[in-house]
Amino acid sequence: MRRRVGRIALISVIAVLLLLVLGRGAVGFYTDVLWYDGLGFLSTFWKRFALGLSVRAVAAVVAAAFVFVNLWWVARHLGPVRVRRRYGNIEIAEQVPRKYVLAIIVGVAVLGGWWLAELQLDDGAVLAVASWMDKVAWGVADPLFGRDVAFYLFTLPVATTVLEFITLITVWSLALVGLGHVLVGGIEWDENRVSMTPVARKHLGVLVAVMVLLLGVRFWLGRYLLVVDGNGVAGALGYTDVEARLPAAWAMAFLSVVAAGALVYGAWRRALLPPILGLGGLLAAGLLLGQAYPALVQKFRVEPNELSREAPYIRWNLEFTRRAYGLETMARASFPYRSGARPDLDRLGDQLAHMPLWDTEPLERAYNEIQTLFPYYWFPDVDYDRYGPAGAETQVALGVREFRPGGLEEGNRTWQSLRLNPSYIRGMGVVASPAHPVRPGDGTPELWIRNVNPVVTDTEAAPALELARPSVFFGETMDDYVIIIPGRDSAFTGEPGRDFPRGVPLSSFARELAFAWRFGDETLLFSGEVTRESRVVFRRTLQERVEELAPFILWDPDPMPAIVDGGVVWLVDGYTTSSSFPLSRSVPLGRASVRYLRPSVKASVDAITGETHLYAVQDDPLLETYAQVFPDLFEPRAAIPEGLRTHLIYPELALQVQAEILMEYHLERAEPFYAGQDVWQRPQESAPNGGMREAGPVYGLLPVPLERRVAFIGAMPFIARGRQNMTALLVVENDGDAYGDLTLYEFPRDQQIPGPGQVQAVIEQDPVISPELSLLRQRGSGVNMGRVRIVPLDSSVLYIQPLFLSAEENPIPELWRVVVSDGRNVAMDPTLRGAMAGVQLPMGEAPEAGPARRPAIEPGADWPRRALELLDRARARLRQGDWAGYGEALEALRALLERLDGGEPAGGSP
Repeated sequence: MRRRVGRIALISVIAVLLLLVLGRGAVGFYTDVLWYDGLGFLSTFWKRFALGLSVRAVAAVVAAAFVFVNLWWVARHLGPVRVRRRYGNIEIAEQVPRKYVLAIIVGVAVLGGWWLAELQLDDGAVLAVASWMDKVAWGVADPLFGRDVAFYLFTLPVATTVLEFITLITVWSLALVGLGHVLVGGIEWDENRVSMTPVARKHLGVLVAVMVLLLGVRFWLGRYLLVVDGNGVAGALGYTDVEARLPAAWAMAFLSVVAAGALVYGAWRRALLPPILGLGGLLAAGLLLGQAYPALVQKFRVEPNELSREAPYIRWNLEFTRRAYGLETMARASFPYRSGARPDLDRLGDQLAHMPLWDTEPLERAYNEIQTLFPYYWFPDVDYDRYGPAGAETQVALGVREFRPGGLEEGNRTWQSLRLNPSYIRGMGVVASPAHPVRPGDGTPELWIRNVNPVVTDTEAAPALELARPSVFFGETMDDYVIIIPGRDSAFTGEPGRDFPRGVPLSSFARELAFAWRFGDETLLFSGEVTRESRVVFRRTLQERVEELAPFILWDPDPMPAIVDGGVVWLVDGYTTSSSFPLSRSVPLGRASVRYLRPSVKASVDAITGETHLYAVQDDPLLETYAQVFPDLFEPRAAIPEGLRTHLIYPELALQVQAEILMEYHLERAEPFYAGQDVWQRPQESAPNGGMREAGPVYGLLPVPLERRVAFIGAMPFIARGRQNMTALLVVENDGDAYGDLTLYEFPRDQQIPGPGQVQAVIEQDPVISPELSLLRQRGSGVNMGRVRIVPLDSSVLYIQPLFLSAEENPIPELWRVVVSDGRNVAMDPTLRGAMAGVQLPMGEAPEAGPARRPAIEPGADWPRRALELLDRARARLRQGDWAGYGEALEALRALLERLDGGEPAGGSP
C-alpha cells in the first residue's frame, strides 16, 4: 500500500512538472492559432509550423540515427551489465536484460538528436532550407564560377548550415562514444599511458577521420565564400583570393581527404606514423598554403602593381554592389550649374507656394505641449504626408495621439482601467498641420485637425483629412493587451472589424484560461465583467504585429500614419536583406551587416481594427522566393487600395543606405575608385539639441530638378569628403508608377557649389542676421536652425532654412523666420516670399513685397513680437542703404525698450 501511494505521488509530481514545462508552450501555440485565424493568416501559421516541425524532425532523425549507430556499436562489445543489490549481509548481482540497454541507447539517441536539431536549427535556418527548396533564379551569374546569384543566397547558406550540423553531430557522437568505451573498458589508463582495444581504436579513428573529411568539405565550400567575403579592395574578392587562396582551398580539401584516409589506415593497422604524417601535413599545408603563400602573393605580386592586378575585381565589386542595393536602374543627370545665375522668382512663385517649412521635430514638441489634452496621451512621432487632388496636393504633418499608461495617476492604474475602460485602452485622433505656414505673422503651427470629443477639422483642410473614426487601438507604443466588450460603451458599437477591433472571442472557459495563462493574469479568469461576448486584443504595437507575421523581413522602426476613409491606417516599411550576396559591399545595419537590401514590402495596419496586409511593392527575387514559401502572406502591389496607394513614401532608411553606398560607388571605373578620388560624404546639419548631426533626406512637395513640376520627393545631398562644397543630389520619387525611381543629379566639379554647412556658416556670419541671433540667445531664447531645403533650379541652387524660436517661459516652438540663400547672398524674413525677395534685391532698391514693406504694429500686440518687427524693419532699411530709415527703426525700438524698462505699458504702436 505504501509503495502504491509513493508511486502515485511520484507520477503526480512528474505530471505537474510536465504540465508546467509543456503547458505554457501549448497555451502559446493555441492562442497563436486563434490570433492568426482572426487576422486571416492561419494558413501561413500552419505552413511555418509544418516547415519547422518537418525540417527539425528530419534533422533530429538523422542526428538520432548517427548517435544510435555509434552507441549500438559500443554496446555490441559490452559484456553483461549487472546491478548489485544488498539484502542484509547478502549481496546479489542481477544481470540487466539487453533490451533495457537497447532502450537506454534509443532514449539517449532520440533525446540527443532532438536537442541537437533544436540547438542548431533556429527559425532562420528552417526558412533557409525552405527558401532553398523553392528558390527563384536571379538570372545573374557571378563572373568567377558562373553560378547564379540564387546559389549564394539560398544554396550556400543551407550547405554551410548542414555542414555545421553534421560537424556538431560528429563531435557529440565522439564524446558519447569515448565515454562509452571508457565505461566498458575499451579505453583504460594503465601505467601512465592510454590503452585501447582494437574496437575502440577503430571506432574513434573513423569518427576523427569523419571530422577531418568535414573540414575538407569546409575548405571546398570556402571557395564560394571568398566570392561573398573576400580580402581584396573594399572587402570584396581580390587578386590574391583568386590566385592564391582559391588554389589553396582546393589543395586543402584534397589533403583533408588524404589525412582522413591516413587516420583510418592507422586505426586499422595500429600504426601511428600515417595519422601523424596526414594530420601534420594538413597542418603544415594550412600554414603554408593558407597563410604564407597568400601573404607572399600579396606582397610581391599585388602590391607592386595593385591597380592593374585588382582592377577586374574592382569592376565586379562596383557592378554587383550597385545591383545589391537597387542602384543598377538609377538614372544619372548632370546639373548645368552657372555661377552667378539668379532664380526667376515669378516662375518660382507657384512651385514654392507650398514649400514645407515646418520640421517634424519642433512640431512633435508643439503637439505634445498643446494637443495631448490629457496626461495619458502623447505623440510618439510626427511624419510627413500629402493630401488633396493630384497636382494640387498639400504637404501635411501628421501626429497620432496614443495612450500612455504612465500618464495615469498611480491610483487609477487599475486592471479595469488598463484592460477594459474605453477611455484608457486606446488612443484618440490625430493632429495635422500644413507643412507650410498659412497664417502670416503667426509662428505657431496651424492645426487643421485638433482636439478630441469632438475632433475639429479646419475648413481649409483637404476633404481626405476628414477623421470620422478617430479611435487608435494599434500604434507605435501601445503594447498591453485589452478586452473589448461590444455594446458596453459607445466606443464599441457598430461593426466588429470596422468600428472596433475584432479580436479573439473569449467564447469559452478554455479560452479564458488559455489567455490568463499566456498573460500571467489571473484577474482575466475571475473578473465578472468579462463575458462570453468579450474579445481579447493583443500584439497591438505595429513592430510586434508585423514581426510576428514575417520575422524574416527587416521592419522599419518608424511607421507612417495616413488618414484613409475616415480612419488612421499605418504603413510599415519592410526590407529583404541578405549577408550572402556575392561581390557586394557590406553595410552595417543595427547589430548586423548586410550585403543586400531592398525596400520590397509595405505593411498596412488599420489603427482601429488591426487588419493587416503585407504588399510586395518592388520586383525582388528574394521576396519572390519568400512568396513561394508562404503563398498566402504577400499581396501584389496592385491590391493596395487606391486611397492608400497615394500615401506610399519611399522609406528614408533605404535612401540613407543607398546614399551610403553612393558615396564611393557613384564611380563607374576602377581607377578612380581605387585611388579614392571624388569620394563623397553626407553634410552636417544643426541638430534640435543645438549640436551637429549628419544630414538626412528631406521629403516634401519640392520642385523636381531640371523639370518644371512639383512632386513629393525625397532629396539627399552630398558634399566632397574633407570639404563642404556640394557634389550631387540624390532624388527619389514617391508618386504613382514613378514610386522608387532614383535620379542622381551631379554638379560640375570645376565650380564651388556651397553645401548646407557652408550656407549655415554664411547665415551665422551675416552682419545683419548674426546680431539678431546672438541677442535672442543671450536673452535665454532657444533658436534652432531647421533642416536646409535644397532647391535646384534651371542653373542655380536655392537654399531655404527655417528658424524656430522657443522661449524659456514658453517651450512651444514657433516658426520665427525663414532664411533664403543663393550660396552668396542671404536674407531672413518672417515669410518665404519676403526672404526670397531679399536675396534678389540689388542694393538700394526696395522690393514690391518683402522685408521693406512691413505691416504696421497693431496696438495690443505682445511686446517681444513688436520688438522683433522693429528689428526686421531696421534690417530691411540697412540692406536697402536707407540709413535714415534704419535710424528711425532703431529709435523706435529703443523707445519701446525704454518704456518697458520704466514699467510703462507697451500696448501702443511706437
